[in-house]
Amino acid sequence: MIKRTVIILLMLFIACSVFAISPQASELLRKARVYLDSGNIKTAENYYRKIQSLNEKSDEINSFGETLQKEIDAYVQNLSRQAFVYMQEKNLPKAEALYKEILTFFPEDKEAISQLNEIKKINKKINQYKKQGIAFDSASGKSFDVNAYSAISEYNRAYAYFQKGDRAKALEILNQMLSKEYNYKAAEKLKEEIESIEELEKIIAKAESSFKNESMTDAIVAITELLERAPDRYFYYLMRAKAYMKQKNYELAKKDLFVYFTHTKDEDNVYPLMADLSESEGKRQFALGFAYNKDKRSYYKDFNFILRNYFYCYFWENSFLLAVIFILLPLTVFYAWRIMENFFLKFSIVNLIKTFKCFFYASINKINNTKDFEDIARVINYPWMNYFVGLVLLKNNEYVKAQRFFKFASNSINFKARASYFHGITSKLLNQKAYETDFDEVVITMLDNILVKSWNPWFMKRLEISLLKQYEVPDDDSLESMSHKLLSSCIY
Repeated sequence: MIKRTVIILLMLFIACSVFAISPQASELLRKARVYLDSGNIKTAENYYRKIQSLNEKSDEINSFGETLQKEIDAYVQNLSRQAFVYMQEKNLPKAEALYKEILTFFPEDKEAISQLNEIKKINKKINQYKKQGIAFDSASGKSFDVNAYSAISEYNRAYAYFQKGDRAKALEILNQMLSKEYNYKAAEKLKEEIESIEELEKIIAKAESSFKNESMTDAIVAITELLERAPDRYFYYLMRAKAYMKQKNYELAKKDLFVYFTHTKDEDNVYPLMADLSESEGKRQFALGFAYNKDKRSYYKDFNFILRNYFYCYFWENSFLLAVIFILLPLTVFYAWRIMENFFLKFSIVNLIKTFKCFFYASINKINNTKDFEDIARVINYPWMNYFVGLVLLKNNEYVKAQRFFKFASNSINFKARASYFHGITSKLLNQKAYETDFDEVVITMLDNILVKSWNPWFMKRLEISLLKQYEVPDDDSLESMSHKLLSSCIY
């Protein structure tokens, strides 16, 4: 019996230790119940969280937790309904406060988070309109309904008309709106812009009318006023330049043309004006330069302009020289006729044809018949021709004939060094002992700077170089070597 009693007491002790709560938990639970009964659900929830942190377990705590959760769910549901109504009424401050309170119970509530983000966007839009001068009365929640705000709607209508080009209608709407919303900055700015454009249009009309009526002073005044207001109207720099040119104010015209061309690169309009301006200033070469279109390879100006400036540029400025030429022209013709008469008396038609044939074959380096060259040289009998025929004969290995023509050519101081050298070459090839004398003559003539660097045809120079290479001499101190070097330095 005693044993059974001990077992029962032991079981009762264990049950009491499991289901009983501590004094601290009991006090917290009491406070939580008080706050829950008074409707302060959030504070009651806070105390319940503290009880949970103590890890106390009892039916009483669990029962209170279930009751608290039901109250929280009902309370949050009621907050959500109220917040939705405030959002519909555009009462953003109250709606925002309710959604934030919901997040204190359920931090991850998707609906509350989404609505708060939407409120942030609307508030940002409201701030933008406030910066434009729109007055919002925060005492009324409906003032936050930016989509229904009449001033904004009227401003948008006015701006749409402005974009379409109907400035009169836009200005009418803005005047009506600003009579009610006088501090709407965006509308005031648009009105100022429209009025500025209207004033510019009046100035432009006055400038164009004055220019058309040849009233250049009035046109310049109007265009100057226009450019002060709108300096990016570059076309009117061109118009003002034309007006300055008609007043013969060329310096100011050039400045305006420079500004216009710098921003537009319009050669087709600027260059013809610069050509007229340069002609007016007497700068004929500049006028011709500006008058020419290098891309199209044609002239901007007419034929009379080009002819007039060419005459003044190239003939009038050299009028004295031209007068002298015209005076001396008859004498020149007379003496030229006498010389040609003496020249052609030596020539027959056959010899003239032979001459052209000889020079043609020499130019293409095809010399087969040297007899024609000899005949022409005998008829003309000039040192240059004798020297040339001597080269032709030497190239064709006719040494005796070549020696004779070199002898005739050496009588001229212009060909003395050249002819003496090749005369010495032919003498050496013919085994004549006097060839050293010819080389000596070359050295003396060259050292005395008697060699005249006269112009010779390219085919004759080609023949000289070919013969110098053909008859090269050893590099020593002989007269032949010296004369070869001296002559080569002159011919090459």
